[in-house]
Amino acid sequence: MSELYIYGAGGHGAVVAEIAAELGYVVVGFIDDDPERADATVLSWRVLGGRACIPRGANVALGIGNNEARGGLVDQARDLGWDLPVLVHPSAVISPSATLGAGTVAMPQVVVNARTRIGSGCILNTACSVDHDSRVGEVSHIAPGVRIAGGVTIGDHALIGIGSCIRPGIVVGSGCVIGAGSVVVSDVADGATLFGNPATKRRRAVPAEGD
Repeated sequence: MSELYIYGAGGHGAVVAEIAAELGYVVVGFIDDDPERADATVLSWRVLGGRACIPRGANVALGIGNNEARGGLVDQARDLGWDLPVLVHPSAVISPSATLGAGTVAMPQVVVNARTRIGSGCILNTACSVDHDSRVGEVSHIAPGVRIAGGVTIGDHALIGIGSCIRPGIVVGSGCVIGAGSVVVSDVADGATLFGNPATKRRRAVPAEGD
């Protein structure tokens, strides 16, 4: 069984750690750059300290919900020699013709259908679904209960809020935020924030999800 470090000792990291353990990894402990978390215990694992505790060549799972912070770690992993395994909860259904990039985590009851491509460092959160021939860019977060129809393209560093729906063939640009419960029926420009049914453009007034 391979050893694995969990980067991020917050709530999202705890979920990732339990998935890793269920998949048979030996969780060495949590890594967190917040000195106030050092030596704390999360679930049954200790917070070992900051990134200097991770040896070169180690397996590292990204337990950080914030896209910007997680993306920085994906970039650093290459230079630091970390391996970012794909973690897929046993209850998730991933098509054999779909691909998931390094460091992506698929949580319980996720469904990814035929010929879909998911980028590196993504979060496929609880019970979301991504239908056939869709594309999700690097370091994006698909929140719990999201429904993405077939042929959808989502750019890098996007946040698709809890319970949202995106109709077939839509393009959602990089850096977009789609608010919780929204229904996206037309293309979304890079960096836009949309809420509602149908989703309309708003000023960005919400932080990125996750810790």
